[in-house]
Amino acid sequence: MKPNTTIIGAGIVGISTAAFLQRAGHDVTVIDRVGPGEGCSFGNAGGVAFAEIMPTVHPRIFRKLPGWLMDPLGPLTIRWSYLPKALPWFLAAARNATPARVESIVQSRAALGLRTIADFETLLTDAGRKDLLVYRETLRLFDDESQFRAEEAERETKKRLGFPCDVFTGDEVREMEPAVGKNVIRGASHGGWYFVTNPEGVVKAIAKRVVANGGKLIGDDVKGIITKDGAVTALTLAGGGRHAVQNLVVCAGAYSHQLARQLGEHVLLEAERGYHIVLPDPGVSISRSLTYARTPGVATPMEMGLRIAGTDEFAGLEAEPNYARADNLYHLFKRVLPDLRAPDERATRWMGRRPGTADSLPVIGRSKTMRNVVYGFGHGHMGLTWGPTTGRLVSEIMSGVSPNMDMAPFRVDRF
Repeated sequence: MKPNTTIIGAGIVGISTAAFLQRAGHDVTVIDRVGPGEGCSFGNAGGVAFAEIMPTVHPRIFRKLPGWLMDPLGPLTIRWSYLPKALPWFLAAARNATPARVESIVQSRAALGLRTIADFETLLTDAGRKDLLVYRETLRLFDDESQFRAEEAERETKKRLGFPCDVFTGDEVREMEPAVGKNVIRGASHGGWYFVTNPEGVVKAIAKRVVANGGKLIGDDVKGIITKDGAVTALTLAGGGRHAVQNLVVCAGAYSHQLARQLGEHVLLEAERGYHIVLPDPGVSISRSLTYARTPGVATPMEMGLRIAGTDEFAGLEAEPNYARADNLYHLFKRVLPDLRAPDERATRWMGRRPGTADSLPVIGRSKTMRNVVYGFGHGHMGLTWGPTTGRLVSEIMSGVSPNMDMAPFRVDRF
């Protein structure tokens, strides 16, 4: 008889986990209150950014934090009423911003990145939608020479770990992307950052294949977890039902720590709220994703138009969105894409909750309290990028196969 595994969460991580578990011989059921790819996976920047090995908070960024946090439209901000709850996360992030810790973190992030494309290709090929992945390197834009020099150490770190970055003059950038403004004087590749043209479409395509292979999707919310003798035996659902469990994987994004808490495990997780604005008729044409050194945002050409996404806002899970942050992304990229048209009535805005840990590493591995539970969450900005690889690793762990990389940095009891 096949092992039966339940996955909580139908985002890119949960659906990838279901797909790889099926390949390993499991029957799978995925539970989520929204459809596949309709949560945080819906609105991301579309980047398959396997060379993004620097943590969210590192020494260069940490020096900028005080100014950013004071600006409600800044790249990283906090609603001050939420500060007492977020303070433990920020204190832990500060402890992880030392040079020694950053080096350890980038090594672990690089190990995940080296496997990203192969795992993506496996799932998209099975789904018959490899066309959704565009193998074109993202360009980083600089309109100030000091900004370019300030990132040299990061480019050297990437090169040392197998992700070399090319550098360009402003004119060379405009040869590749004519829409870029004359004020851009430098450019650089990221060392490995492709994109997808429809992030939600990626998840739905993989989910369609999972269902075709016999997987089940349940549209409901998990409210409680029933345990007995060191194992999860059932889930209680918001709709009033109960779902029996043989094996359980928690891939519930920014809500995962609430489920882990029910299992007696403390995870320091915050919702890093990101925004996007989509311009169906942007007035410019670009062939790849663009990042801009003055702001942690990304402009990506997608099926639905130009999506500009990014920023971090700490306000908890339930606070109302501040869509002025989405509009500000347009104004920032207008500086480097001067012909970018202003948003009209067709423009759409969105806010999503990224599950961020204070060390910028996901939680991947077995529960320390429940023998039949494996975790896969906490990917921050890297959910789309690391989702397929996390799915493969979780499948290996659940199937009793030792992954061919050091999993200790991702353990749940490190917090």
